[in-house]
Amino acid sequence: MRVPNTSKHLKVDKASSRSLAIVAVSAVIVVFCAFSIKALLAQGAYQRRVVNAKHDTVKQLQNNISAAKDLSKQYDVFEASNPNAIGGKSDVPDNVPPPDGRNSRIILDALPVQYDFPALISSLTKLLTMDGIANPSLGGTDQSASFSNEPQADPQPIVISQIPISGTSSYGGVQTLIGDLERSIRPYDVTSLQISFNDDNLASLTLSLDTFYQPAKAIIIESKEIK
Repeated sequence: MRVPNTSKHLKVDKASSRSLAIVAVSAVIVVFCAFSIKALLAQGAYQRRVVNAKHDTVKQLQNNISAAKDLSKQYDVFEASNPNAIGGKSDVPDNVPPPDGRNSRIILDALPVQYDFPALISSLTKLLTMDGIANPSLGGTDQSASFSNEPQADPQPIVISQIPISGTSSYGGVQTLIGDLERSIRPYDVTSLQISFNDDNLASLTLSLDTFYQPAKAIIIESKEIK
């Protein structure tokens, strides 16, 4: 009886097993390298985005510093102007009423930063009294609930509209009042005006005006996530 020669088959099986093992290990290495390269490329791209964002931030800070220096110089010139922007003296104490006073008080503080209806009515009443308007009457309602006083990133003037005013005065008193409204550091816009005279040359005045306030500017520091 002939005995089968198994040594050759064993050698072939071992060689096949070794080849399969090498192929399997090679495949694992290739896959690992592929994922590693992908991860490294993604990390490199992320680092480039971070570096670019840092460069942009530094550039913006440098521009801000330069702009702040220029603004400071312009403010010094603006503050030192004599006469001031509305023709008054600027080298006077801070409590001197307009048209005298420094430009920082005359111009920069012209718009209140809050909706304060009682203060507005008080200011207008004082103006009417100073200009000799008799029996002054001011209307309007306090709408504080409808207006925001919160600081904003980009504040814009907000209109307080249709404030009715009436009273009596001479023709000269009416002229003085209109002139003072035009020169006021707080802007007033007369939207309607009616004047009638009686036999004693007294003027009955009825007008309606708008005014404004502007919420304070909020400085918002933002953070940005780099993805």
